[in-house]
Amino acid sequence: MKIKSIVLGANGYVGRHLTSYLKSINQNVISYDYLIDKSNSMDIVHFDITNIEDLKRINWEIDYVYIFSGLTGTKISFDKYENFIQVNEIGLLNVLNAIKKLKKKPKIIFPSTRLVYKGSELLLDENAEKETNTIYALNKLTCEKILEMYQKTFGINYSIFRICIPYGSHFNEYSFGTISFMMDQAKKTGEITLFGDGRLKRTFTHIDDLCEQIVTTSLCKSTNNETFNIGGVTYSLREVAEYICKATNAKISYHPWPETDLIIESGSTIFDDKKIKKYFKKEYKKFEFWI
Repeated sequence: MKIKSIVLGANGYVGRHLTSYLKSINQNVISYDYLIDKSNSMDIVHFDITNIEDLKRINWEIDYVYIFSGLTGTKISFDKYENFIQVNEIGLLNVLNAIKKLKKKPKIIFPSTRLVYKGSELLLDENAEKETNTIYALNKLTCEKILEMYQKTFGINYSIFRICIPYGSHFNEYSFGTISFMMDQAKKTGEITLFGDGRLKRTFTHIDDLCEQIVTTSLCKSTNNETFNIGGVTYSLREVAEYICKATNAKISYHPWPETDLIIESGSTIFDDKKIKKYFKKEYKKFEFWI
């Protein structure tokens, strides 16, 4: 029988690619999102994760629930804290409460973020020191703990995947976040702005590698109730900006850190991927070849 999955947030950047990947490996996928993009060729059912009545209309007789319907952002999460808590934390609780009494409970697949870590120039494994500098980061760490609680109390299995910097697309966008910002600046102004000296490092993951890591790992029962760093290739922000500049004839402009940005900056986040490499053994795509 086909594996049955639901993707919540299927119209978002990762959700759209994840839905496409699941269908490519012959899974039976039902897609849900609050926003319906008419340019998206995939059939998406409108739903609101904060609306319990919407969740009651979903058929939960499935194998996996991919929850990619959360809000993302750093500074903006301070201004829109109610929305971030409502969608990210209460939204997850709504899903868990909708399935907690089922005899056969689907496994929850949940995306977390690099922003739960205290930055370091050393490799960060899944047990590295945590630090949350924004409401969004705190949302994610809280959701990780909520999943642990519901597993212990109601037996709902999950896998958590901490994502650093994704990039690449089979649709119209480059990515979201860092790469999208740099690409837009390069094309619109001919100049990429970097704060400080650009030496901060990140693990960058092509969207194809990201989706395959998540799905391949999630399908293994041995990954139930485990947390994984998504693997990729490490670059400094300066290196990535330089690759983009070569491709677009843009230049880099260095500026002092704005006070608030410096306070909430997490520092370098370089992922130790040994844990997920047990399940995903391919070589990662490299940014310089993609660009």
